[in-house]
Amino acid sequence: MADDGNRPVVELFVKAAVDKMKNGGCPMCHRYFMIFYILRERGLIDLIVTTFLPESPPKEVLDFSNGKRFPLVKVQKGVDGKGRDISGLECDTVDEIEALIERFNCDDMRSRKESAAEATAEKTFEDLYMKFCQFLKSQNNDPTSIIKVLEKIESHLASNDGEMYMTGNNMAKADCYLLPVLQHVRVAGKAYKNFEIPTEMHRIWNYLKHAYDSDAFQESCPADREIITQYNNKASCQPQVPLGKSTLMGEERTFSIPDQKMKAYDHDDY
Repeated sequence: MADDGNRPVVELFVKAAVDKMKNGGCPMCHRYFMIFYILRERGLIDLIVTTFLPESPPKEVLDFSNGKRFPLVKVQKGVDGKGRDISGLECDTVDEIEALIERFNCDDMRSRKESAAEATAEKTFEDLYMKFCQFLKSQNNDPTSIIKVLEKIESHLASNDGEMYMTGNNMAKADCYLLPVLQHVRVAGKAYKNFEIPTEMHRIWNYLKHAYDSDAFQESCPADREIITQYNNKASCQPQVPLGKSTLMGEERTFSIPDQKMKAYDHDDY
């Protein structure tokens, strides 16, 4: 851990919400918000999160990017885990952001190349978001492809001997990849296709409960309205909540865990 004077100050630029202040519904932005928040919790960085819309990117973004894609990262000052100065480092691709994360030497943020447990966890859900987007675009409401991936996640969690997250009791990179997608499946899936994560998937619900209780997820999760509007003109149908009304939903976020799901989990035997 770098001393306070050399601790990196990382500025993360993410898509803004409709209020132009909070973070919007981009799942990739949510992913890296969580990752950098956890690095901050571990004392490895100080974090600044700046939101912007692609039609009005700030000057500091235009200095190293066209402002049309998210997320972006700039290190304002500090040194990495090996004491090398990374002041002024700019990242405008996912590969560059991932390379920066590796430089902080955080065990919980090891890549699938560095950790067999991480690789196994990521493999269970690697096509979930693709299948979810296909489901929203399709003319039918058959969720079979999504259910199959959720079943793999459920099975993986069942094999974890009661641990809270995908690779253990600490939130790891796999969780930062999966949880934003699960939240989109839950919120946008319900809004557009009346899809719900099956009640009998008790371990997924318990997994979500732990995530909803964490600061990393609470601080980074966009409002439901942002997740719903993320798929405007991308889904084959209109949301059950009209987009005009969704913008009036305020900062409501779906963090509830229905009682019957947790009761079923509590009485389930491994």
